[in-house]
Amino acid sequence: MKFIYSLFILIAMPLTAFASESESAGAHMLWRVIDFIIFASLIVYLLRKPVANYFRNRKKQIFEEIENAKKAKEEAQQALNEAQSLLSKLSSEIENIINTYKQMGEKEKEDYANMAKELEEIFKKRLEQEKTMILNKAYKDFIDKVISKAITKAKQQFMALNNQDLRSINKRYFDYFGVEYDK
Repeated sequence: MKFIYSLFILIAMPLTAFASESESAGAHMLWRVIDFIIFASLIVYLLRKPVANYFRNRKKQIFEEIENAKKAKEEAQQALNEAQSLLSKLSSEIENIINTYKQMGEKEKEDYANMAKELEEIFKKRLEQEKTMILNKAYKDFIDKVISKAITKAKQQFMALNNQDLRSINKRYFDYFGVEYDK
């Protein structure tokens, strides 16, 4: 059917041009109006369904886009609510973690303080032991020196003794142990 209208327009166009040359101005105007009516009718007939479909589809597409936008808005709002909920949970979780680590830090601080006290006691004991060892060594050295000097002094005094003094000492020694003394 479209083909027939297209053929009709192709035939009618040259006819209107031919008619405009041979007739008067009024007839010329009449052919122009007829030509316009045919052309407008043809345009309306040919383009009515595609234009109506276009606007119908466009209207449908616009409504779908509006619905999609509403759904997207709802999804975005839901995602925002979830994100805010998650953030509030995270902030409380962060506070819990911070508090946990503070408590762990306090416990470690106490443990280190206790460990320091234990080490202090161990060092005090070791210091006391070393002090005792040093004092014992010093006492032993002192006694050794005193004995050594006493022996040296005794040797000197013994060497300075004469025979009479030696006999007297020997007699006392033998008497002390109950042994008879031969002169």
